[in-house]
Amino acid sequence: GNVYRYRFFNPDGIVVVASRPGDLGRRKTDPFFFDVVRQGETYVEFVRDVPYHPEDIVVNIDTADGREGRYAFRSGEDGATPTSREFVAEVYVPVVRDGRFLGAIEVYVDASGLAEYLNYEVSQATFGAGAMLGFLVVSFLYIIRRNIADRNRQLSTVQAAHDSLAFAEEEVMRLNTDLEKRVEERTGELAKANEAVKAINEDLERRVEERTEQISKANDQLYRLNESMTRLNESLEQRVEERTAGMNKANEEVMKLNEELELRVDERTQELHAAQHDLLRNERLAALGQLTATVSHELRNPLGAIRTAIYLISGRTKEKGLGVEGALERADRSITRCDNIITELLDFTRTTDLALESVPFDDWLSSVLDEQSVPKGIAFENQVSTQGLEIAFDQDRLRRVIINVFNNACEAMNEENQAGGEKDHVLRATSNVSDDRLEVQFRDNGPGIPADILEKIFEPLYSTKSFGVGLGLPTVRQIMRQHGGDIDITSTPGDGTNVLLWLPRGSGSADAEQAA
Repeated sequence: GNVYRYRFFNPDGIVVVASRPGDLGRRKTDPFFFDVVRQGETYVEFVRDVPYHPEDIVVNIDTADGREGRYAFRSGEDGATPTSREFVAEVYVPVVRDGRFLGAIEVYVDASGLAEYLNYEVSQATFGAGAMLGFLVVSFLYIIRRNIADRNRQLSTVQAAHDSLAFAEEEVMRLNTDLEKRVEERTGELAKANEAVKAINEDLERRVEERTEQISKANDQLYRLNESMTRLNESLEQRVEERTAGMNKANEEVMKLNEELELRVDERTQELHAAQHDLLRNERLAALGQLTATVSHELRNPLGAIRTAIYLISGRTKEKGLGVEGALERADRSITRCDNIITELLDFTRTTDLALESVPFDDWLSSVLDEQSVPKGIAFENQVSTQGLEIAFDQDRLRRVIINVFNNACEAMNEENQAGGEKDHVLRATSNVSDDRLEVQFRDNGPGIPADILEKIFEPLYSTKSFGVGLGLPTVRQIMRQHGGDIDITSTPGDGTNVLLWLPRGSGSADAEQAA
């Protein structure tokens, strides 16, 4: 038979040398290793059908019929058995020196050829089973002993290396002894140096104590000086605070005076701007009044003649069917429009007394609003309620105010509807009564008024419409101010416009009181 696998164990049963690298470092835990092999006895175990492993040594054997050959094995990973059944002897040989267990050698002996030969001879011989078994055991022992002799030679080599290590260990021990001697000498020197250092430290501590006492005395002096400085600083800080407080108070008074002066300057500037604006406006109104008085006289005479001529032409052509009736009607409407413009100019430039009359405001306003025509596509909500409040005002002039504001809102929303807007337009009238005045608001959700136009809407003769002369809102403001009230307009483009009309809860304006 031949050895195809081997392993060397150290005294703890760990593999240190092996034919298979995967066996290195593994520990033997079988009881027989510690109970038999570690006690110095050889242990043999017979195993049949051992699988082939790729790392096994390639083995050449002689077959039973004398033909030389090689066993062919498959990979043993799936547990497959070789093509020829194996008969293996696992032999554990202890390595002992001077009664000390140094390790063990394990060899795997392939005895398949011998087993095959013995089986063949047994099938031909007539001797009994006992003789055959004895022969088999003797043969195995012979093979094992031969392999053990080879391993003993290897062990001798290992032992020589072990002896070298023992010699090296003795040298190390000798060197350690010499080193210990030198360390003792050096320790003595260090002890002497330590005593010298100790003496130096004692002298240094004495000097430090003396210096510490000197520093302590100096610190006491510094502490007393610091207290004096602290008291001086506190007194100085108090004086600085008092002085600072006085300066702050003076600064506050100066700032207050500056603010009052700036406020007065701003107020005066605004008054001057307002006065300048009123002066310019009055000058323009005066010029407009003079122009209106002249133009109205010069225009109304020709307009009257034209209207008379239209009346005569209409009477003479009415029965003849000439088809000029429509043109004559348009001409008559144009004359009426021109006459209304002249009337507006005269009313705006001519100051007249108010005809004040105290009436229930709710009833009067409802009657005026009911007379108005609301265009299609616009919803009007009258939510005015002054709780039966009676107030003195000029009904004709205030009617012009209500109608103008109402028509402006309806015209703006109607233009947006005609432009293809899909908004549900609503005009809402509300009221509010306080202790000193009455407020009426007209709120619409029309297109709104741009900021650059909003600041000009009360200027006379300014208009964005294709008709009229731009005196509607200036006349409204004039009437409201004659009553002692005013008009305020706020607007957001795309969100609508809010018009606030307010009147004092009295008997009209100062002018009205004088007229009364």
